[in-house]
Amino acid sequence: MIEELLTKLTLEEKAALLAGSDLWHGAGVERLDIPPLKVSDGPHGVRGGDLSGTVAAASFPCGTALGATWNPELVERLGVAVGEEAQTKNVHVVLGPTVNLHRTPLAGRNFECYAEDPELSAGLAVAFVRGVQSTGVGACVKHFVCNDSEFERHTISSEVDERPLRELYLAPFEAVVRETDPWSVMTSYNRINGTYACDHPLLADVLRGEWGFGGFVISDWFGLQSTDEALLAGNDLEMPAPTRWRGEKLVKAVRAGRVDEKDVDACVRRMLQVRERAGILQGSVSDAEQAVDREEHRAVARQTALESIVLLRNEDALLPLDAGSLKRVAVIGPAATQAGVMGGGSSRLAPHYAVSPLDGISARLGDAVAISYEPGCSYHKTLPFLEGDFEVAFHAGFECEGEPVLVKRAPRVFFNWLGHFTDAVDTECFSVRVTGRFVPPRVGEWTFGLSSAGRSRLSIDGREVVDNWTQQEKGESFYGAGSTEKRGTVYLNGPCEV
Repeated sequence: MIEELLTKLTLEEKAALLAGSDLWHGAGVERLDIPPLKVSDGPHGVRGGDLSGTVAAASFPCGTALGATWNPELVERLGVAVGEEAQTKNVHVVLGPTVNLHRTPLAGRNFECYAEDPELSAGLAVAFVRGVQSTGVGACVKHFVCNDSEFERHTISSEVDERPLRELYLAPFEAVVRETDPWSVMTSYNRINGTYACDHPLLADVLRGEWGFGGFVISDWFGLQSTDEALLAGNDLEMPAPTRWRGEKLVKAVRAGRVDEKDVDACVRRMLQVRERAGILQGSVSDAEQAVDREEHRAVARQTALESIVLLRNEDALLPLDAGSLKRVAVIGPAATQAGVMGGGSSRLAPHYAVSPLDGISARLGDAVAISYEPGCSYHKTLPFLEGDFEVAFHAGFECEGEPVLVKRAPRVFFNWLGHFTDAVDTECFSVRVTGRFVPPRVGEWTFGLSSAGRSRLSIDGREVVDNWTQQEKGESFYGAGSTEKRGTVYLNGPCEV
C-alpha cells in the first residue's frame, strides 16, 4: 500500500507531506485519502489541539518528579495513562518523553527532564515509551541532542567531545531506540559543534545507521534551519505551518538537482509508515477532543506524586505532624493559594481539577484547627493571571466589531493562539474580547497588567485601566513575540466587570 501510494504522489504532494498543515497536524493529501497526522504535547499530559488548553486533561507529575521516584514500573503505568489520554484527544503521537539531562539549574525546561544521570533517564524513558506505545499511540523522544540550556536557544552551539556525547547526552536516546522502537524523535533547536541538530550527520550516521531507528524525525517547532541539508540529513517533518523550508522550496531543490527525489521518497515513506502504525493510512479521521476524567488516571498521578517526594532531613522526628494534636497552623507563602501543578510553556494544559496547598491543608484539618494564611511576598515575574469564569468572544477583523464568530469559556485570562486553531476564525485577521467578573477579596487599590503579542487594552466597569494598544514596548512574553507588561492601578470597593 505504501509503495503504491508513493507512485501516485506528485512531487508537490510529497513536499506537502513533509510539513505541517497547522500547529498540531502534519499535512495530509486529500486526493489520495491520506489524512493529517495529529501530534500534541506531552509528556505531562495530553493537551490536544488548542494551545490554550480549553479542553481539560489529566495533569501528571513532571519529568523531574518521575526521576525522583526511581520506579520504572510506575512510570510505565503513567505512560499507559498518557496514551489513553491521547486517545481522548484523537492524538496519534505524543511529544514526549524529554530525555535531555539536567546540566545547569538555569535551564528553563529542566522540569520536563528526568535527571542529571543518563542511566536513570534512560531507564525511565524506556518505561514511559513502552507504556504510551502499548496503547497504540506513538511517543516522540526529544530533544535530539545536547539541548540542555535555554540561553539563545535557536543559535547556541553545544560544544561536546565524542566521549561525553556518547556516554552522557546520547545514552538515553540510544536506550529508548534500541529497546522500545519509538515512533518518532524530535530534533533540538541548538547546534552541536557548530552544526544545527536538524542538519546533523548524527541523524543518519548514529540514530538510523548505528541504532537502527526506523521511525520519523520531526523538527522542534520553528526549529528547522534549511531545506537541502535537513532533508538529506533525514529530518522528515517540519513543524508547524506555515512551512518556511519545505513546500515550493523543496520542489525547486529537487528540480534543480540539489536534492534527489529518492531522498524525498525516503522521508515520505516514513511519514506514511507512521500513519500505518496509527491505523490511519487512508480514510478520514476524527479530530474531536473530549475531557475524560478517569479515576485510574487520578490514582496513578497521585501515586507518582507521593513517590516523588524526597525527605532530606527530619530533625527530632518532627514529621509527620499529628493532626489530632494541632490547634493552630500558619500557612505562609504566595504559592500556598496556587496549585503549582505545571511548569508552563509547551507542557501547559487545563487540568481536570487542581487543589492548592492551602485548600488541601484546610480540607485535611477541618474546622477543629485554626488556619492562618499570609502571602509573605510576591514571586511573580509578571502579575498573576486573573482566574474565574470568563467569556472569550472572537471577532472577524482587528477591532472587535459586529457579532462574534465564536464564543468560548475560559477559567483564566491567559491565551496563546498560534497558527490555525479553529475553522470558525480567520486566524490571519481576528480580534478577541474577554469579559468576566472580578470579586476583590479586599477593598483598596488593585494593580492590573497586560502583555500581549498584538495590541491590547483592559477596562474595569467600562473605564480603561491599562493601555497596551496605542504604544507598546517589545518584551520577552510569548517567546519573544510579545510586549513588556503594561500596568494600571484602580481603587476597588466591590465586584466589578472586567
